[in-house]
Amino acid sequence: MIALNQIQEIKEKFGQSAENIIASGLNLKKYGKKYHCPNIYAHKNADRDPSMSWDSKALQFYCFGCNMKIDIYGYYKDHLNYTHQEIVRELLGEASYDNTQIKKSRDNFISESKKVTLINQECIDYIKLRGITEETINKFQLGTYKGYIAFPYYKYETVIGYKIRLPKKDPGKPKMKSITGSKPYLYNIQNVEVGAELIICEGEFDSMIISQCGFGNVVSVGAGANSLDSIIEQAKDYLHKFEALIIVSDNDEAGRNMDEFFIKNFDFKAKLIDKKLYTQKDINEEYVKNGKEKIIELIESARFKIEGRRDVDKQPYKGLSAKTGNYIPTGLNTIDYGLNDLAPGCVTLITGRANGGKSTLVKQIIANAIDKENKVYLVSGEGDLEIFLNELYSCVIGRDENYYKLVKINKRYKKEPKKEMLEKLKKWHSKKLVLFNKGDSKLKTIEQFTGMLEYEIKISKYDLIIIDNLMSILSVQASEKYEQQADFMQRLCDLSKMYNTHIILVLHPNKTYKKGENMDFEQISGTSDLYNKADNVISIMREYDKDKINAGVNGKIAVLKNRYFTDLPSIDIYFDKQTGLLLERNDDGTVLTYNFNWCKDNQVEIPDWVKEAENAESWEE
Repeated sequence: MIALNQIQEIKEKFGQSAENIIASGLNLKKYGKKYHCPNIYAHKNADRDPSMSWDSKALQFYCFGCNMKIDIYGYYKDHLNYTHQEIVRELLGEASYDNTQIKKSRDNFISESKKVTLINQECIDYIKLRGITEETINKFQLGTYKGYIAFPYYKYETVIGYKIRLPKKDPGKPKMKSITGSKPYLYNIQNVEVGAELIICEGEFDSMIISQCGFGNVVSVGAGANSLDSIIEQAKDYLHKFEALIIVSDNDEAGRNMDEFFIKNFDFKAKLIDKKLYTQKDINEEYVKNGKEKIIELIESARFKIEGRRDVDKQPYKGLSAKTGNYIPTGLNTIDYGLNDLAPGCVTLITGRANGGKSTLVKQIIANAIDKENKVYLVSGEGDLEIFLNELYSCVIGRDENYYKLVKINKRYKKEPKKEMLEKLKKWHSKKLVLFNKGDSKLKTIEQFTGMLEYEIKISKYDLIIIDNLMSILSVQASEKYEQQADFMQRLCDLSKMYNTHIILVLHPNKTYKKGENMDFEQISGTSDLYNKADNVISIMREYDKDKINAGVNGKIAVLKNRYFTDLPSIDIYFDKQTGLLLERNDDGTVLTYNFNWCKDNQVEIPDWVKEAENAESWEE
């Protein structure tokens, strides 16, 4: 309300004089009583038949063609790029308009901008060294200012600023300067049409290169990735008019900060290029080194994430090869061979009865993933994360009593890593393990949860995401609605493929499944979309037959579905109480186990009844 009162006060203060201030400031051409509208985005014919008039009662210009309104406040804010605070302070703070700094600054800019001439040959020759053609130079209306290259910044048809730099590889610091009175906005906005997508890059030359490669809807933030807040705040409403924003930042820390900024502020709308495709630091260097096709490949890597499409002309068949991303072993040899490990871009379901070993298997997969240098993100809907970490550490430490002490928790004893061992464990999983407890968060909807998940994957590039489990992650109401389960599962499939990560979703069986029975994937609780959309389905069953238990068989792990291979292996497992690991049991009674590489001096004596995995018989096709 205060802001509206201030705006009205400004309008009344300037009254009818605002017509001349705005018309002369925007260089509005008048024919009779009407003016040409400056809204080039709405009038493709440059408003050939004038449609804007001054409304003396409302104290504003109004266009009957596009409905644009321009009052004295909007003139400075929307057309000259001043902030609300600057406008109010200047226009209400000074008695005389001629004494306002806002007018003096604009007058100084107009005076200096008249010194910008047609671009000279020295500037052209330097720009060409950066791979930019004269046609592109003309399109972007570059000029020369006192020997500098001058980059014009527009809002609508009005030049509101110039950035300048010397035409040499090392122009000194800062590389870019502004002409006095400039109020830079998004660079190249005058050549953009509001539509499906907008490409946003860091520098002026980058935007010129991207445009030259055929992507006309491109702007740069001008000020660079390290000073985004103010310019994006001013452009926020404009950017929200696009369905997607493709962020083409540099391949450095500032670029990563820019990615994070746009994801934080624009959620799903922001789409990142695959920076693994970079061979150079930025787009301009990439173009000079590798040409137009490399720029197209980078842009298309983000477009693929938007539409899930593949243009076979641009991305032809390249032959079979391993997917981009990490293949993660579970540590169970037969299962890993059958699945060809947990592949990037896939979703695996793990199911079994309560207290049947699902959490133990998940913990073991996490330990194996970390041990192979993968980044893991565990989403927990229930349980104590402190207990989870204790159990993870216990299975990694193993059976050597030199590494742990026993602590009494009420009537039970638990293994606790000794202080020096705890430090080694921390180094072992440093930057490779993040835990998220949904119960401690404020996320309420599926959209909020999957949005958070995508944000985490985008920024930190996790190799393995584990969601334990469906019923506790979704609300009770949502978990009972099959269509919401289907939407959730589809979203997980999309995320796994989009970011070349592997996602594991833990599920319960339905009421048709009885303990001790072999399981079929139709017995998974929930909609059939869960197992239909999954790439792999793994079941874990606890053994209840006393004879088998006495023989060392504590359960079974079976692959119920494997989308890419015909193998559906099943193994007997032995639960090693000393390590908390589920170990594969051979027909001859030997058990395959392994050590984790968390401690270089970890020399564990293996019991006689254990056969180490590395000594196991190798698999052959």
